[in-house]
Amino acid sequence: MHKKQLAFIDPFLLSASIHCFNELVELTGLPTSYYMPDKFGINGLMADAEKNSGYFIAGSASNVTEPLEWHKPLAQFLISELRANKPVVAVCFGHQLLCQAFGSEVGDLYPTGEKITGLRKIQILKDWGSLKHKEEFLLPVTHKQVVKKLGSELISLGQGLDHDIVIHRTLPLFTTQAHPEASAYFCSSDIKLNDEDEKAGRADGKRFLNHVFRHFNMLY
Repeated sequence: MHKKQLAFIDPFLLSASIHCFNELVELTGLPTSYYMPDKFGINGLMADAEKNSGYFIAGSASNVTEPLEWHKPLAQFLISELRANKPVVAVCFGHQLLCQAFGSEVGDLYPTGEKITGLRKIQILKDWGSLKHKEEFLLPVTHKQVVKKLGSELISLGQGLDHDIVIHRTLPLFTTQAHPEASAYFCSSDIKLNDEDEKAGRADGKRFLNHVFRHFNMLY
């Protein structure tokens, strides 16, 4: 029997998310490979496609509204893997990249381009797996852009802001604007959370991701 393996895609651009990678490995308990498409393109991902059972795509300092040469190939590769019935979980930039690839509109949250950081309460809009309607999570966020209008193949599953959590109607895609994978380092250095908020956000992030990876049978 093929042993499941998770691929962690880190399109960081400025600072690698090794600390968040470590958090996810500890959470899932799965063998996990690490890829940097902004540095090396997607050749490694393509070469390893047969051994990777699912994907997690993290945040990035790049914007989908200012496309870089690796954005479109990465989105196309992940869509092909979704169509092969491999789950893809995406956060922040990854959420925006895949929502846009499925016909959504992405743009600045504020006309000034101001970044929003902190914790955001997000409520589940309908039952999905073990996530229940009206269940709430307090999750770390840091972003300038949002999904403003959803493509027809997608469903909004969670709301703090509109389309904070999105799923595909038929494919195993789950995305969120939040950072449920945020490590202690990321919470303090990037989001600037105090100790109390960091503890609350990370606890809810782990609880949230447990629901998601359990649904996709990607927990060891």
